[in-house]
Amino acid sequence: MIRIILHTRAASWGLAAALASAGLSALIGTAMLRIDIAGTRPERLPLVELCALLSATMLATITRPRLWEWDRVAAGWRGRGVAGAVAAAGITLPTACLFAVLPRLPDGTPWTWVWANTVTLAAVVYLAAPFTGPLWAGVVALATWVGCGVVHHLYPAATPYLPTSGYLEARPHWGHAAVLALAAVAAHLATVGATAYRRSRDDSS
Repeated sequence: MIRIILHTRAASWGLAAALASAGLSALIGTAMLRIDIAGTRPERLPLVELCALLSATMLATITRPRLWEWDRVAAGWRGRGVAGAVAAAGITLPTACLFAVLPRLPDGTPWTWVWANTVTLAAVVYLAAPFTGPLWAGVVALATWVGCGVVHHLYPAATPYLPTSGYLEARPHWGHAAVLALAAVAAHLATVGATAYRRSRDDSS
């Protein structure tokens, strides 16, 4: 299964995209997007999370819809296994964006909550991709990222229930991240990376 993935051109391009995103994160990842609508308790969204979201979207775009169909095994267990493995890798690789930033953080800076957020956002991309396509999945994840930031800012009491953690809370939501990641892998196992409707749309375009 791993050999199937590594012997495809998409795997090389996917790794290059992940490294490029990590390089971008090393340059801008410590910057913050400030949300201050109400004028009190401003929220900040680390741009490293945006880099991870971008990385996941590029990986999902590069590796579908034909990565696990190159040898016509999509209908069997091998195709489903490859699709699930690709989803797991696509959720894991964007975390490189965070680790590219860690050497620049001051000692004692909490960062595990950002780690959980990067997993969550990548999982949202891969959960939505089989149904919407990778680009729209990236839009869904972007809306989730910004929307959660706004809710963190306006309704702090809702913070523990949101999929991402807020800057002022700084506690990782690993439970949310794990559920979304497992759901994303399950969706790829069930659909072999794309629903029949999504495949028909891709084939007709």
